[in-house]
Amino acid sequence: MSIENKSPDVDVLQLIVDAVHQRHGYDVLALDMSEFPLTMDNFLLASADNRVQSRAIADHVERTARGLGWKLHHKEGYDDGSWILLDFIDLVVHVFLPDVRKYYNIESLWSDAPMKKFEDRSAEETDEEFTFEIAPSDQG
Repeated sequence: MSIENKSPDVDVLQLIVDAVHQRHGYDVLALDMSEFPLTMDNFLLASADNRVQSRAIADHVERTARGLGWKLHHKEGYDDGSWILLDFIDLVVHVFLPDVRKYYNIESLWSDAPMKKFEDRSAEETDEEFTFEIAPSDQG
């Protein structure tokens, strides 16, 4: 399954990037791996500020992908949360803590791959659907 559009009206990669942004992921970068003798077509790299946030991003990406009809083939690093890898066969999503991302420097390792940087979204733009209200208790 390719991340290319199943329907001409749907940009699947952008939907996954939106899922990352909705959980406040940032520094999102896509690498086109289709010209390399690998099994995936794209890497998507993202950063998170802490382990809880990296898990929230991974969970939301997984739910979004499932909603698009994708199946998760493999997941690594979820318990630790410093580098979570979600393998959807044609797309591999990496969610890093900043120091871990800097240490492994995948961008440099695959610097000859075409890259697309996605602009970070401000806090106001990130997720209108993820709101809740706390109502006062009726008990005195």
